[in-house]
Amino acid sequence: MSWWDLMVDVLDVVMPLKRWKCSMRNLQLRFENECCPVWIGARCVDDVIFKLCELDASSYHVVTDKTVSRLHASGLFERIAAKAPARLWVADDGESTKSIGMVEHLAQEMVRAGIDRRGAIVAVGGGVIGNLAGLTAALLFRGIRLVHVPTTLIAAADSVASLKQAVNLPQGKNLLGCFHTPTSILIDLNFLQTLPVAQMRSGMCEMIKNALTVATENIPLLEDGLKPAANYSNAELMSIVEAGLLAKQKIMVGDKCERGQAIVFEYGHTVGHAIELAANGRVPHGEAVGLGMIVAAEVAGRLGRLSEVDVQLHHRLLKRNGLTALLPPGVTVAAAMALLRMDNKRGYVSASPDQVAMILLAGPGIPCGPADRPLTLVDLSLVQSCIEAHLTGGANVALEESRL
Repeated sequence: MSWWDLMVDVLDVVMPLKRWKCSMRNLQLRFENECCPVWIGARCVDDVIFKLCELDASSYHVVTDKTVSRLHASGLFERIAAKAPARLWVADDGESTKSIGMVEHLAQEMVRAGIDRRGAIVAVGGGVIGNLAGLTAALLFRGIRLVHVPTTLIAAADSVASLKQAVNLPQGKNLLGCFHTPTSILIDLNFLQTLPVAQMRSGMCEMIKNALTVATENIPLLEDGLKPAANYSNAELMSIVEAGLLAKQKIMVGDKCERGQAIVFEYGHTVGHAIELAANGRVPHGEAVGLGMIVAAEVAGRLGRLSEVDVQLHHRLLKRNGLTALLPPGVTVAAAMALLRMDNKRGYVSASPDQVAMILLAGPGIPCGPADRPLTLVDLSLVQSCIEAHLTGGANVALEESRL
């Protein structure tokens, strides 16, 4: 029995999963007083269509990007359109699509096409499409139904388990948004099998983040089961996705707006978001977060908060996931630092102009700072020093190799 199979057995004990005639597994995600059902299966497009039709929407508006349209969304749309009024909306690929201008464009076109309060928006894609469709659904008629059909690991196992819907501004990521609860989440794991290796690794970086912050019981499993080639079977993906959702659930159940304890899920995102935005879409989100986690671990180590053993744990897990600890080509330290000053956690704590609020760890599963809002003020000069020392190569490459 593989460790992924063992994870399925453990999950069945922790949270018994309902089954239905189409063999999809069901999780109930709870966000304080709200609930969202998640249905998970493999090669289950028929089941996805069945669950969508159960909504009895006046019209279905499938939002996707060009790549996912070609791979999955167009076929899914045709199946929906054969049963109910439906429209397909295809955005450009990439992070630059996630803008208020695109939200306005989608909303106007949907209204022209006759969408009403009984309509449903179906997000078929990764995190960018999920946020774009989610914010559109939240704003139209002050909120209509949203269904996620994630096609990336990072979306299926992490981002869909959040009520945050946001788009970017030139000054930073996710600065414009609101909270909106999905009506349901429908996951066909077979969609994930078309992901490039880089995107699969990106999703696994978020699983590493969850293990280091709140689901420490998964650390030994990741040490044994991470694959640099990122070639996971559907059975393995089932366990990975469920583990990710349950990790988020541990905290989200009591903090649905992620303004208290759930801020811990932003671990690695302070520097990660800056790198991602500076790369202008050339680096997957999870990879940027992985680089951000390296910086966060090194910062905590220099401050005497995190032991060298645990700093090395970060490097080891991320290396086993295939991450190269270097800034993406074309991204300078100066560019990342300029964007770091616009991090979306600004204002939670009072900071001077030369400080930034970061999530740091004192050990796996032990955030630094107040329990109800685990943020630590860090001098920007220290963050810059750690980026230069650990993400720019040079003499430090040999040092990092020796530590691993």
